[in-house]
Amino acid sequence: MKWVTRSFPHVDRTASAWLIKRFIDPQAEFVFIDWPEQELRPEYGTPFDIKGVELGHRDGKCTFEVIVEKYSIEDPYVKKIAELVHAADIEGEIDKVPEARGIKALFSGLRLVTRDDYETLELGFKIWDAIYAYYKLRDLEEKHREELASMSRSERLRYLKKLLKE
Repeated sequence: MKWVTRSFPHVDRTASAWLIKRFIDPQAEFVFIDWPEQELRPEYGTPFDIKGVELGHRDGKCTFEVIVEKYSIEDPYVKKIAELVHAADIEGEIDKVPEARGIKALFSGLRLVTRDDYETLELGFKIWDAIYAYYKLRDLEEKHREELASMSRSERLRYLKKLLKE
């Protein structure tokens, strides 16, 4: 299925595209338009993070949160990412999640140093995969604290990497 959004993806658009590809539509293809200069057309695909569309900011929520809600995504790490994206994307919310300032800075630069919007998504997906792993890692470290305590640094990292893949 095709999905369409604005060019020069930033925090919410890269995270939303990642969410779509990883949790909703693994075959998703993304189209970028220079909105509002370029008209939104149905043949471009399902629109997201464009003013006035169903999958956009609504009721104080960012697009990522709206998509999580619409598709009933219950994954606890996606919900943590939703909090992060909200804080980084919604004006005045940046201090609600410690990582938000860094994420906003990272994606502000990323969209300017990549060759095009598709490369921004490609690299952005790696970043969101890493953030997902980070939130999952925090739970795994707590759950396996006793086992990890007796391991060397390398053993611990190998073990955690194996757990993350399960």
